[in-house]
This record gives sequence, C-alpha cells and structure tokens, in this order.
Amino acid sequence: MNQRRARDNRLNLKMAALGGIVLLFGTYGLSNAIVGPLDIIVDPALIKVIEEVEVPALQEGPVHEILVKEGQLVSVGDSLVQIDDQKAIFKKTQAELEHRISVKKASDESSIQRAEVEVRVTSSSLQRAMESRKRFPDTPSQAEVDEIELRVANAKQNLQEATTNRQLAELARDLAANNLANSVFEVDRHRIKAPIQGAVIEMIARRGEWVRPGQPLLRIMRIDRLRVEGFLKRDLVRPGLVDSPVIVVLEEKDREQDGVAGKIVFVSPEVDSADRTQRIVAEVDNSKMQLAPGLRARIIIPSR
Repeated sequence: MNQRRARDNRLNLKMAALGGIVLLFGTYGLSNAIVGPLDIIVDPALIKVIEEVEVPALQEGPVHEILVKEGQLVSVGDSLVQIDDQKAIFKKTQAELEHRISVKKASDESSIQRAEVEVRVTSSSLQRAMESRKRFPDTPSQAEVDEIELRVANAKQNLQEATTNRQLAELARDLAANNLANSVFEVDRHRIKAPIQGAVIEMIARRGEWVRPGQPLLRIMRIDRLRVEGFLKRDLVRPGLVDSPVIVVLEEKDREQDGVAGKIVFVSPEVDSADRTQRIVAEVDNSKMQLAPGLRARIIIPSR
C-alpha cells in the first residue's frame, strides 16, 4: 500500500509538473520578502509525513481501556491502549512468590555450616587419635582409627553435597528471578505505548473488542516535522545542495503567506529521462502546525 501511494504521489507531481516545474521570481501569491530574484522555486511539491505507524497489539485479549482520543498528541512511551491483563498479573504474583522462596533457600547456609563443623570435629578427633597412638601404641585400636577416618570422609562428603545444594539453590534463585522478569514483561506488554511522537489520527480497535498480536489498534502520525518532495531540473541541481536552507509555502494563490523554514535532506542521483528532473526532499519544522500532509506546496531555494 505504501509503495502504491508513493507511486501515485510521484505520478501526481509529474502530471502537475508538465510544462516546467522550476519557476523564478514572480509566482503569484508569494511575498517579495520570501522570494528573491535569483531564488529557485520548485512547483509543485507535495507535503508528506516523515513517520507514520499503525500501532499493533502485542498480546491476545479483550481491549480493556482506550487511553487516548483521536487528534491527541502523544510522546514516545505514552500509554495508548490497555489490554486485559488479569491472567498475566496472576502469573506475575506466582512468580514473585516463587522468587521469594528461592531467595530464602539460596541464602540458607545452615547445611554448609553444620557440615563444616562436622568436618572440623571429626578431623580433630582423628588428629588426637593419631597423636595418642604415637605415645601409646594400639591406643586407640586400629579399628577405632578406621572408624574415625570413615567419619571424617563422610563429613567431607556431606560438606561437598551441602556446597553443591547451595550452588543449585543459587541457580534456582537466578531462574526464578528470570521468570519474574519475564512475567513483569508480559504484564507490561498488555499496556500498549506510543512508539513515536505524533498525533493519534485514527482509532481502529474499540473497547471490549478481542484483539490478537499484530492486529492494528490505532494509527499515529508525526506532524511536528514533515517532508516536502518535488522535482528539480537537472540543469539547476548544484553540488552541495543537500543541507541547503529552503522555505516552504502552501500552494494558495488568494493571499500572501509566511514560509516555513527547512533544509534539503536528499537529492536523488537518478535523472528522469523524459524531462531531465531529479527528485529533491526537504524537511521542515511544523511545530506551529502551518502545514499538513497531503497539501501541495512550493519549495523556495534561496540563492547563495
């Protein structure tokens, strides 16, 4: 659809441009203060949007609340539509509880501390037994020494198991934290936010309507900054034209008007073989809302 619209716009401009699209000073309706005798006027030019987006649903469910109205200006991150999120909230609550449990388990050091004490005590008992046998042979007996050594080995094994269990508990805590973050993310995806700055120009979904991921909910168009496209004769395309200042005025012949300042952001390297013109694109600040997408205009390129 966007490609067809672009082709239609180009065709309209070309049809309107038959007979020459570059005029010099003397165009009707332009103030002498705007146009100089050596300035170039690209006429006609078409005003277009720079950014326009259909904001989609990210989660499946009924539309719970619409938080904006048509014509309302929004900034990036502003809330637009709330999709019912009760099920996601229940999952988030469960994830919070599981995370709290995992944190408790991961912070419990009692098993390791008990195993460390057991290793220390049995090791001390073995050391005393070996010192006693040096002074008093066969006291304690070899069987008793073997039994103490077995207790030491068991204590060390218990310590190793307690350390492993602690590491597993820490991994389980990290997994629970990840699940909690994912549940928070899922809840947040039920609140649709503005991806660009602009005006809400169309509400597509209605309250109570069941929507699916990817389904458009509303349309936002950026209108504080616009682009203006026209065609310039090849002979008048000069080096360094990009970033050149321009003045854009509406194609209104019934009154003089002030222009809107901007600059050229693109000059197509492609030359139309039929009329030897190149497409130029300018961007203008439309914060005062003097222009509107879809209107015809003129681009004035002041002489240097």
